[in-house]
Amino acid sequence: MNPPVGREREETDRLIALSDGVIAIAITLLVLEISVPTVPAGSSLSFLPELVAEQWHEFVGYALSFLVVGLYWILHRRVFVHIERHDRGVLWLNLCFLLMVAFVPYGTNLFINYPNQFGITFYSGVLALTGLSLALLWGYVSREDLLEEGLASRTVLIQEARFLASPLVFILSMVVAVVDPSLAILTWVLLIPINAVLQSRLIESLERSA
Repeated sequence: MNPPVGREREETDRLIALSDGVIAIAITLLVLEISVPTVPAGSSLSFLPELVAEQWHEFVGYALSFLVVGLYWILHRRVFVHIERHDRGVLWLNLCFLLMVAFVPYGTNLFINYPNQFGITFYSGVLALTGLSLALLWGYVSREDLLEEGLASRTVLIQEARFLASPLVFILSMVVAVVDPSLAILTWVLLIPINAVLQSRLIESLERSA
């Protein structure tokens, strides 16, 4: 019979369940940050489409946060697809990741209400730190030999690049925001081609390993 510590290392179900729950709640809270516009008393409802259009930054914040948190969930799942066991380091690094995920709705709300240089920088910083915490988790499990046997080193490196890609894009947007906040928002579009290329290379690497 395995000792308690050994059984604890092999048990990942509760860790994954907690992570999925926190991520699901964070994603749900994002939509609650979007306020329904109020038509001034005595005004015609014909102004409603214009009021909704003025909320563009709220929709951008919601859509981006949803997609990024969703991407981080996919990458988090990828960690535990390949991991065979965990230790205290994994537990604490995973909690750090969840700490940042739970903070994303606040960063989104700040960006929604203040889509200026500070709001964009703060929001990008929150998403960058969230991604970096997940990258640290992957780096830890790969260094501590907690991954499944037979996983090619090239696959591990491509995965590491995927974990770092999104945070680096958000760090870039923080730098660009100092010069041009609008251009900083456009840099977020880089997430799509970068992740698409890395995903393609990851699939290719996994097929070669198989």
